[in-house]
Amino acid sequence: MNRREPYVTDPLPRRPHTARAVLATLCAALSLRAGTTNAQKPDWLDPQVSQATIVDTICVPGYVDRVLPSFDAQMKLKEKLLKQRSIDESFAAEYALDHRMPVLLGGSPTSPANLDLRRWEGRSGQRRKERLAVYLKRCVCTGDMTLKAAQGVMAGDWASKYPNLSSMSCGGF
Repeated sequence: MNRREPYVTDPLPRRPHTARAVLATLCAALSLRAGTTNAQKPDWLDPQVSQATIVDTICVPGYVDRVLPSFDAQMKLKEKLLKQRSIDESFAAEYALDHRMPVLLGGSPTSPANLDLRRWEGRSGQRRKERLAVYLKRCVCTGDMTLKAAQGVMAGDWASKYPNLSSMSCGGF
């Protein structure tokens, strides 16, 4: 016999439509959040580079050397950034002129918004960043990854998300 006791009541009224609405809202919020963490900033990007132009731009050997300013011009930019950050010139060798979005992934070679200083060493150092960028470029140029996806990796927290750069695969991003 399935008889309810008169003193027992349901703790919450059942509303299946409300639960679905809450779940849908939560999923939408999470998808928006995921998109903003890897959003590419337009002022970091070279408008000449897109998925349609990679075979004529970033996938051409020597592309970066052709589009970057001269070494002297880059060193002047680095000195300017060191001065702005009040970093003594005696420590200049510890820092690299960093392109926030690497040029070999479609980052602007000259936009001031794409330039920064980054220490050479460390978990989020320039050496590791360059290694990851070269790997991602290979994935893009072989068709295993889209340019936008590779840019999303670099725009996000790549240092924490990819701590082991020695055991990566293009499908692992």
